[in-house]
Amino acid sequence: MRVRIEVERDSEAGEGAQSLFKWLSADPEVRAGAGLSPVRRAAAPGPMGPVLEAIEAVFDSGVQLASLVVAVAGWRSTRPRRDRVHLTRGDVRVTVDSGDPEAVARVLRALGEGDAPEAGSGGAPADRPGRQDW
Repeated sequence: MRVRIEVERDSEAGEGAQSLFKWLSADPEVRAGAGLSPVRRAAAPGPMGPVLEAIEAVFDSGVQLASLVVAVAGWRSTRPRRDRVHLTRGDVRVTVDSGDPEAVARVLRALGEGDAPEAGSGGAPADRPGRQDW
């Protein structure tokens, strides 16, 4: 299972994605169950170099997916702005903007369905099939 993780409205320097990558890498349950890779974009010429655009997580079970979603929700709770985080698996894209157990369960159901045209239950469909925002 492959999931792309993006922080909405991240800074030009990719500080939110970098912070989330460090948080996930330090979480023992995520680290033990998922391969995490930074996805970098080319930065403007200058000393900063490539900027972290997203994180790619690869794992093979729903338990590992649950650990990842719980860790993302935990990271959000530490942020002053409560950054929204988008998780994409195949054609399914969900937004983590709450850490309450019901929202986490909806995210897990939606992502667990993979490439289903209408993922999850509850919540309002977003701008294309398979996309849910919570």
